[in-house]
Amino acid sequence: MIEEQYNQEAVDAFAQAGRPIPGQSLTANPDEPRPFEGPPDFTNFKEALDYTVGELLEEEAYMNIVGAIGDGVPITDLVMQITYVGFREGKWNPDLMMMLVEPLIYTLMALAEKADIEYRIDDEDEDDEPAESILEEKAKNIAEVAKAKLEKAGSIPAGAVPTNIIQKIEAAEVPQGLLTKPAQSEEVTTEPIIEDSQESLLNRGQ
Repeated sequence: MIEEQYNQEAVDAFAQAGRPIPGQSLTANPDEPRPFEGPPDFTNFKEALDYTVGELLEEEAYMNIVGAIGDGVPITDLVMQITYVGFREGKWNPDLMMMLVEPLIYTLMALAEKADIEYRIDDEDEDDEPAESILEEKAKNIAEVAKAKLEKAGSIPAGAVPTNIIQKIEAAEVPQGLLTKPAQSEEVTTEPIIEDSQESLLNRGQ
């Protein structure tokens, strides 16, 4: 019998990648399923979006999200993290997760705009990096489509964000911590990531 030759470096790299081994799910205890292995909490898109936006408008979450955006974290990265964590926690299935990506991108843009925080939609330097999973690859594709729509129309497409979500964002109060901004030195000049506009992106999309 011919002895098969293996590339040990490739085997080690695969083992350390943190990805599931084929058949690994069959070794799990069926009496203790992980959250995403059972029925999801949400099967309706509107209900899932309402729940997520409600969570984002909580003061602590709002502070953390807008603070991260202000620190330069791309909005698409935050949205993918929010939706994937929801999937892992059993909030929704992969299909509903994909449906939430685009409206949540626009929602985070509106939250940052309301707090007068500069933002960027994605990180162009990561375009050539391979996605870690099929879900991440699909989410990135949806994010690219959303960005293309925004650049083409100059505003959030009509109907992309439900009216009740727009009303919630407009009625939300900006946490006091975000209203107190440190004074910038006159010697430091920075280029804005997104040009300021007098009219809300959400309002222009209606």
